[in-house]
Amino acid sequence: MLIYTSILVYNQSIIGVNYWDIFVYLQNAMLFAHMNIGSQLSVPPILSLIVSIPFTLGLVSELTLFIVSGIFFIFLIIGIYLLFNVRYDERLAFLGSLFFSMLSLVVTWAVSGSNDLPSLTFAVWSLLFTIYMIEYSRFNYIYLAFMCFVCAFFTRFTEGFVLIIILGYLIMNRDKFIKICTKVKLRNFIVFVCIIGSVICAVYLIKQGTIPFISQFLEVSKSSQVSSVNIGYELNPYYYLENIPQLLTTLNSSLTYDITLTSVFNKPTILSYIILALSGIGIVLMFYPLCKNVSKYSKSDKIVLLICMILFVLLIITYTHITYLVSELIFLVAVLLLYEKLPYKFKQLDILMLLWMGVFILMHSYHPVKVDRYIVATFIPIIYFMIKTITKIPHKNIKTPTIILLILLIILLPINASYMASLTHPNEHTTDEKNTANWLKEYDPNYMNENLASDRGVAFSWYLKKYTYTSIPRVLEANNQTIDEALESINSTYYIDSTSNLTDIKGYHIIYNSNNTQQEIKIYQKN
Repeated sequence: MLIYTSILVYNQSIIGVNYWDIFVYLQNAMLFAHMNIGSQLSVPPILSLIVSIPFTLGLVSELTLFIVSGIFFIFLIIGIYLLFNVRYDERLAFLGSLFFSMLSLVVTWAVSGSNDLPSLTFAVWSLLFTIYMIEYSRFNYIYLAFMCFVCAFFTRFTEGFVLIIILGYLIMNRDKFIKICTKVKLRNFIVFVCIIGSVICAVYLIKQGTIPFISQFLEVSKSSQVSSVNIGYELNPYYYLENIPQLLTTLNSSLTYDITLTSVFNKPTILSYIILALSGIGIVLMFYPLCKNVSKYSKSDKIVLLICMILFVLLIITYTHITYLVSELIFLVAVLLLYEKLPYKFKQLDILMLLWMGVFILMHSYHPVKVDRYIVATFIPIIYFMIKTITKIPHKNIKTPTIILLILLIILLPINASYMASLTHPNEHTTDEKNTANWLKEYDPNYMNENLASDRGVAFSWYLKKYTYTSIPRVLEANNQTIDEALESINSTYYIDSTSNLTDIKGYHIIYNSNNTQQEIKIYQKN
């Protein structure tokens, strides 16, 4: 993993940064390192806080963020290995975790500086420590589980939904939990949680006067608050289900990727359909013994099964018509009823993986902003159920499942190499933005004392190491404001048009043009 991740980091250093949010994390890291160039503190801070440590040592570079992301990635794969090892032997867990690391969507975002995989790292370890607490009867593991959960939440707010999976596991093991949990231990833990929560809320209230994750949570639960001007606006609730094949494996990135940063235009390989078929069979095999023995169930068991079926039908009927929070609750209750009240006993990790998959698919499919990387968390249960199917294939040799999974991994290797090669090249537009920033530095050595604006303000704040207002014409128009009115309100001396392709701004004249035939970057100066 160290060698593989080093290759990914090297490739990312060639690609550079081209995603909006990553520039925000870089700016916040500079703020936390006391190099304030402006920031958006409403976003989760953990990744930026960690990156700020090497920044304070003078390592202010995009590469620093990629390396930190790479360290998280290594711990993620170790965590997935340990999670799979709870259910499968070491060889299958090892190959399964490597298989996950080479899926195309994972490769795309593994060390990009995005917070999706770092937050997933904390989420996996949070669940692991919860499992270890019950398995080893060590109550103190709950502190590690809680801190990992807090870090997962404050690395990416939506990753906090791992709490549903953790609560589900504790409910399934409530007798064991009660046995290891004395009143004193529980009281101390509750005090600990209250102290941590109070400190976090106090910091936000003092620094910002608000607690941003509460408003963001309400925004997610009320999708109507999301504007259609958002680049990821997509109302199709089946978006992820329809596009998951090309997110799993593809030989080449589509030609439009550098512009759209979406992988849905890629062409999936046959391996994607093999993975999905095996995973789907694994889920069916999970329920097959339950359905096979229905005739032997008591009347009360059949009533419980009927209630579960009604709940699942209700989930389908009401989905997208009510808040997804209700859908999540219905799903959780239905799955736990199946586990708790029927005579057939599921494997607990099977239930956890089913919950994991359902919780994140429901949430992200409901929300009108859909970005490919959001769904990467569901790849863990997909690979888990794929392995489950492989272990159920009739075999006389105990090594047969390992051999089958190894063959699939060997097939994945050239796909992985081909996809990485297609991604690894400098983004032409990113190069133009850097050249534009360097040109402005030479043109006006006093630019640090001027107000600047751009439709890619976060990018130019990073390149110029000077806060640059974000003024996007299409967003301004949606709010009944023109670009010249916005620039006048902030008294901006320069406006950098990176993606909007403006032809004119009242009161400004063009002083620079990148002359790129596909996407021109222009600098406007106030008259």
